[in-house]
Amino acid sequence: MTVFQVTSEIEEGRLAALRRYDILDTPPDGAFDRITALAASLFSVPISIISLVDTDRIWFKSHHGIDVDQIGRGPGLCASAIVHDGAWILTDAKNDARSLANPLVAGEFGLRFYAGVPLKTSDGHNLGTLCVIDKEPREEVCEQQISQLKDLAALVMDEMELRLAARLKQQEMAEAFAERDLQASRAREAEQRLNAVLNNASVAVFLMDERQQCAYMNAAAERLTGYTFEETQGRPLHDVIHHTRPDGSHFPLHECAIDRAFPENHNIQGEEIFVHKDGSFYPVAYTASPVRDDRSKTVGTIIEVRGVQVEKEVEAALQAQSRNLETLNGTAAAVAAELDLNSIVQLVTDAGVELTGANFGAFFYNTVDEAGESLMLYTLSGADREQFERFGHPRATAVFAPTFKGEGVVRSDDITADPRYGKNPPHKGMPERHLPVRSYLAVPVASRSGEVIGGLFFGHPDVGVFTESSERLMLGLAGQAAVAIDNARLFEAAQRANQTLEQRVQERTRELEFAHEALRQAQKMEAIGQLTGGIAHDFNNLLTVIRGSADLLRRKNLPEDKRERYVDAISATADRAAKLTGQLLAFARRQALKPELFDAAQQIRGITGMLSTVLGSRIEFRIEAACADCFIDADAAQFETALVNMALNARDAMDGEGRLTIDITTASDGSGRELVAVRVTDTGHGIKADQIDRIFEPFYTTKEVGKGTGLGLSQVYGFVKQSDGEVSVDSEVGRGTTFTVTLPKAQGGRAPVPRPNEISNDSPIGGRVLIVEDNVDVGHFACEMLRDLGFDAVLEQDATAALDRLRMEEGSFDLIFSDVVMPGLDGVEFARRVRAQWPAIPLVLTSGYSHVLAEERQHGFPLLQKPYSVEAFVKVLQLARNRQS
Repeated sequence: MTVFQVTSEIEEGRLAALRRYDILDTPPDGAFDRITALAASLFSVPISIISLVDTDRIWFKSHHGIDVDQIGRGPGLCASAIVHDGAWILTDAKNDARSLANPLVAGEFGLRFYAGVPLKTSDGHNLGTLCVIDKEPREEVCEQQISQLKDLAALVMDEMELRLAARLKQQEMAEAFAERDLQASRAREAEQRLNAVLNNASVAVFLMDERQQCAYMNAAAERLTGYTFEETQGRPLHDVIHHTRPDGSHFPLHECAIDRAFPENHNIQGEEIFVHKDGSFYPVAYTASPVRDDRSKTVGTIIEVRGVQVEKEVEAALQAQSRNLETLNGTAAAVAAELDLNSIVQLVTDAGVELTGANFGAFFYNTVDEAGESLMLYTLSGADREQFERFGHPRATAVFAPTFKGEGVVRSDDITADPRYGKNPPHKGMPERHLPVRSYLAVPVASRSGEVIGGLFFGHPDVGVFTESSERLMLGLAGQAAVAIDNARLFEAAQRANQTLEQRVQERTRELEFAHEALRQAQKMEAIGQLTGGIAHDFNNLLTVIRGSADLLRRKNLPEDKRERYVDAISATADRAAKLTGQLLAFARRQALKPELFDAAQQIRGITGMLSTVLGSRIEFRIEAACADCFIDADAAQFETALVNMALNARDAMDGEGRLTIDITTASDGSGRELVAVRVTDTGHGIKADQIDRIFEPFYTTKEVGKGTGLGLSQVYGFVKQSDGEVSVDSEVGRGTTFTVTLPKAQGGRAPVPRPNEISNDSPIGGRVLIVEDNVDVGHFACEMLRDLGFDAVLEQDATAALDRLRMEEGSFDLIFSDVVMPGLDGVEFARRVRAQWPAIPLVLTSGYSHVLAEERQHGFPLLQKPYSVEAFVKVLQLARNRQS
């Protein structure tokens, strides 16, 4: 390896060559970034750099593994590397005389390994290096690695030469005419290498020339658009895939945002709708960047595009679920606080039309007037009252009678095709001038005593508008309406009693108001629990498909471009939705807890760092653990969440400044049961006496709008109650608050109990599986997943049909996988009948419904909670088979 004697003349020529490339301080470039990433991978090092040595600095064109753009020339090892003809290697810089005094070696950075190859121009100037760096020493570097690093350095220079050649154009062609063949060969090789990289990318890439006509598109672009490069070459990209709007109207080129990157000479990014070759439309996210020559003249455009259809669909589904939840919560709060019957039924009817997407809705209900006579009234939403007044009230026809008798929900995609429709004269169908109805949904509203108060009716002129989700939402809404109407009737009865019993009016009024408030609070808590449980069920059905799809996309038999494009987005979305479901179930106190034995004091110390960060530097935080044996048997994750919620509540009460103390002691109740007591004490402004009884209610908060959801302390209360514990509050305004959580102390053990039924890698897989699932989408998905995993899967949509198949195909099934919540015979009862008749067949239940999850230990069968992953799915099937055998 030759070491050059660097003279001022040589240095002056080298700097002139560096200026000629005009690359210093240019924006990041994907081509160079891919080279540094590849170099880091080849050497298995964390850091790789393309450096250019300037007069008094070393500037990084690309840096992998660090966030620094440049350093001074003095401490830079690249300045030493460029005086060598070949590779300059420091296997252990800390013990190498050439680098002992270098601050990057001796200082905080602690550089130990360095391998750099000069970036040599065609006329012999070393402009910088391609180097790889590690903070760990290496024993040696093999010749193959050095050769690979040299090849990558040559590729860097090829990229720089290509850019220089494009800028200099005819001038450089004239000056370098003698080397034309050599440069052309290098350009072709570089282009081939670049094309190889681009064609393996998942993002679609287009290159437009100075006439804004397509000069290049990679393989991902062909897959995205449906066109081959030959079909688009020499044509404006807008005319090929962006010429028409989704409404069918023409999209003029001058209105195209992507096209403005060329004339306006700056980067543009955003979202647009493209037209596929087959005529379909699809959303994309794009970035359009101008390509400039050495005189900063724009000579083309690079456009990067990725499809976002799946992201849009997942986002829309989650937004729809969120809107439904907000509407239901708002309606629940409104009707719980309302005592006027007309206002209640109007709120419920309006909410039903919004949630179902109905064209109109009506609530027919029975009431009693002041004379004690029974009347039927109705409330409308989405239609004028005069459109119904000429028809009178619904009669007990075959269509209407089931609702008023409380026999169940009537839902029809096309009521005019229903066999019960049109059987009653004189109309035999809808009366003349009746609002057109094809989709039909009717839900009975019954009180706690079983009395049918009335019915919710919804209609739409189109077919197939109302779904299973609409039906579940309306059952929850009907429950809210029944509770609110019962309350209103109690209030009206109290008013009538007050008018006839004036002598006892004051005493009786106080009794009724007290009873009403207690009933309203209890019923509101129950209604919210039913509401959140039902919504969580819908979320989990959706997330089962999303999460399972993400797992299947990672299988080796899928094309790589599809795998990389969708798997991360779907998996991340499923995780976020599952977290939201967990929060909903937690404040409903129907979350399936996973108890384990742990030391409460040790668990609290384990999250000290996180709590300190949450509280902030202005709050003094300390933990006082007075007991050496504080083991409890509870859900550790929910325990930590409860602590964080209490700490956050304390932080807000102290306005971010004060003292928070957590102490853990042992205690006992009146019966002698041993307890573990955790006290969280703050020095905040305290809680008013009239607010203490309400702080654990879901959605109740004393904070400003937007600064609190009212779910944190509800989670604490729900977790403690589900764990057979108690929570109390002691507060004084102006002096602070103490929350005390007491949980039963676990006996006999200081270490986590090992989990039974561990599954070995040799557990059998495969066989014939009977799937029982009333949701068609989830059922077909589970079948496909099992078949992909090597099982033979058969689907039945209800338990009765599944029992019939088991009888017909006696002994042909190796395992049964059944949903719990199904119409007719539910999954638990189905499982009991299977165990009684076919005890040798293993059976696994699955559900995302809150009641089922909360009672997981009661039914005695393995339960897989929705949403589930492929891994969890296979494990629970293996576990059931192992237990049975």
